[in-house]
Amino acid sequence: MSTALVPTRGWRRVPERGTVLGIKFVAVLCKTLGRRAASGFLLFLCVYYAAFDRKARKASRSYLARIGEPTTFRAVVSHFWHFARVSLDRYLFLTGRIAEFEVHLHGDDRINEAASGAMVADGSQPKKKGAILLGSHLGSFEAMRAVATRDAVPLTVVVDFRTAQKLNGVLAQLSPLLKVRMIGLDPTRATSMLDVKECIDRGELVAILGDRIPDRSGRSVTAELLGAPAQFPTGPFLLAHMLNCPVYLTFALFHAPNRYDVYCEPFADAVRLPRATRDEALRAYAQQYATRLEEYVRKAPYNWFNFFDFWTDP
Repeated sequence: MSTALVPTRGWRRVPERGTVLGIKFVAVLCKTLGRRAASGFLLFLCVYYAAFDRKARKASRSYLARIGEPTTFRAVVSHFWHFARVSLDRYLFLTGRIAEFEVHLHGDDRINEAASGAMVADGSQPKKKGAILLGSHLGSFEAMRAVATRDAVPLTVVVDFRTAQKLNGVLAQLSPLLKVRMIGLDPTRATSMLDVKECIDRGELVAILGDRIPDRSGRSVTAELLGAPAQFPTGPFLLAHMLNCPVYLTFALFHAPNRYDVYCEPFADAVRLPRATRDEALRAYAQQYATRLEEYVRKAPYNWFNFFDFWTDP
């Protein structure tokens, strides 16, 4: 959580403990002040960041100008405050306090379809197969987790392997009954991919974010977003190809004071990457993703939480 307001080119180098400390910090705020008072306290922190974090402020203004929003100091503070409030709500969602929010589902049939798994033929016996939920750093993915928790659907979130174990431990402390767990994809450990495959084979949902390249060694492809080229990771599409399962786009957009609009739409019945045209196929899937992401960014511009130069940072 605290990794977002960082200098350009710096977010990948911030220690993963920042996310863990961020969750603990907002947990203390919620318990001691309550959501409304904690939101007010976070406003002062956002003013501080807007005033003193020059590179984060510059990245925010650059993005706001690109999307056609005001670029005043007040607009930057509002941009940061949206992130802070969504971060605060993250704790409430993770601990099952869903009733405190107005959560509106759009595409309920698609969500139910994803949650129940796709029925595939297995000889004469049909079996349930899981699906990938492809999200982004737009709005709150925890609102989608809340839907899964409400419906008692197992959901596994794929994250950087360095933070999975720590976050699993923190979330277990905050909410022992939470039905969300994380798997860290470790490029040096072949079994991590098998862990994800087992989730899909059990008919579970696997969530992954598709708008940040994990590190500079990660593969990426160029797609156009908001009128300019940007780099997107190929990992989510390669993962979907290997798992051969349906992929759904999911976005949960925050609207003050406590409303979340959760969208779910089909992205692909299966991601297919023919060997002869793999690069072209990856670019096509990335552009498809970027085009849909742009539509949702325009629905809620202040929900964009990539506080670095997304269009030039490699």
